[in-house]
Amino acid sequence: MVWKPIVVGVDGTPESFRAVELAAKIAAAARAQVIPVHVVPLIPAFTGVEGVQALPVFSPELQQTLVQSARDQIARALTPLLPAAAVRQLEVLTGPAPFVLADTARRRQAELIVLGGKHHSALARGLGRSTAHYLVRKLDVPVLIVGGSGAAITKVLASVDLSRASTPTIMAAERLAALFGAQLRLLHVVEPLRPGYVAPEQWDEPGFERRSREAFERFVSPFRHIPGEHRIVRKGIPAETIAEESNAWQADVVVVGSHGKGWVDRILVGSTTERLITQLPTSILVVPVEEITKVRLARQRKTRRAARRPKKGGAKMTGARSTRRTKRSRGRPRQ
Repeated sequence: MVWKPIVVGVDGTPESFRAVELAAKIAAAARAQVIPVHVVPLIPAFTGVEGVQALPVFSPELQQTLVQSARDQIARALTPLLPAAAVRQLEVLTGPAPFVLADTARRRQAELIVLGGKHHSALARGLGRSTAHYLVRKLDVPVLIVGGSGAAITKVLASVDLSRASTPTIMAAERLAALFGAQLRLLHVVEPLRPGYVAPEQWDEPGFERRSREAFERFVSPFRHIPGEHRIVRKGIPAETIAEESNAWQADVVVVGSHGKGWVDRILVGSTTERLITQLPTSILVVPVEEITKVRLARQRKTRRAARRPKKGGAKMTGARSTRRTKRSRGRPRQ
């Protein structure tokens, strides 16, 4: 099956060129079009008179010069990495990089966005200063953040937390692994019980772990083609355990679902996905689950509307027929 276009962000750094390298491999395997995108920030020109503070004024001429210069430089750098047809697709746009990439993905109806990996502090992530974190939160398109290598994919590790994100996560991991004939491993992490989460009389950590393993086996039972040795359960903190398993198995890509926590959670606690984006040296594919929520809510609203809708032959119809019979009886002559 041919994929829709793959958008890859290129900012001139080595990380972004590794992203281009891997995006080209995925596109070749998926028979997809690669759309390289480079974003030039808005550069104001300063003007004023003597004795008066200079004021920033936007200069279209200066901006156009910068855009053309950036286009020439990026196109030369992409020539060894992409086919000529893909280099000609290069888009050089102006504005904040996260917004421009998100708009391009929507406009192009992209199947995937590929970015080079960078590390940001928790405060920077919470304030939205990471392009990858912004796109993961806002888009309904999978985002692949490329780690230290743009080599072909041979091992894919999917994190299964038994939430609503798990099924689309496994499906995306299967799809990616199938492109390269890569091995696929499913990992479920059992978090240790914490004081305050359960009552003292309910504290049964071995039983909790056993039930978690049984729930995982039930959940992945439809995926019979994945052998038992690649259905792994580990105990520990999710982000740390996923990173340890990825390093031990030497996974090329870790696939996780996006849950979309609020900015306070991201600063003070941070989600497993956002921690992995920041800390994991391996490439990570983040699968959005917002669309699943929208579909589920739409179905619930439809069900509620159907429940409120009067049925044929119900009270209203009966009442109408009763009214017609009353009118007919009124018109009859008395015996």
